[in-house]
Order: sequence, then structure tokens, then C-alpha cells
Amino acid sequence: MVELIDPALKGTVNVLRSCAKVPSIKRVVLTSSMVAVICNRKMLTPGLHIDETWFSDPLFCKESKVCTCATF
Repeated sequence: MVELIDPALKGTVNVLRSCAKVPSIKRVVLTSSMVAVICNRKMLTPGLHIDETWFSDPLFCKESKVCTCATF
């Protein structure tokens, strides 16, 4: 388990430290996977910035069966 958690933790901390050095970065959204934000009714377009308003909609996932890995 340490071989999975340690690199993920160090990588996340490194990204957050780098973001803290850039004054133009106002917000960082950390998700456990793309499934956390991709299963909703919104359209993906090039150059799109995904933020906390993109969290997956459990009802949409259940109705469309798009995110079969989600537990309902």
C-alpha cells in the first residue's frame, strides 16, 4: 500500500507547492480520478477548465449508466 500512497502523496504535494509559487493560480481542484468530474451532462471542449462545478452527478450516472465504476 505504501508503494501506491507515497508517490501519490509526494506528487500531490509537489504540484501544490508549484502552484503556490504562481500568483495567477487562484484555485486548485484535486480529484481522486477523472470519474469524479467527468460523468455529468456538460460538454467537453478544447481548452476547457474543469473545476468543482464539474463534479459527477450521481443521478446522471445512474440514469445513463455512463460511469459503471460508480457505486449506487
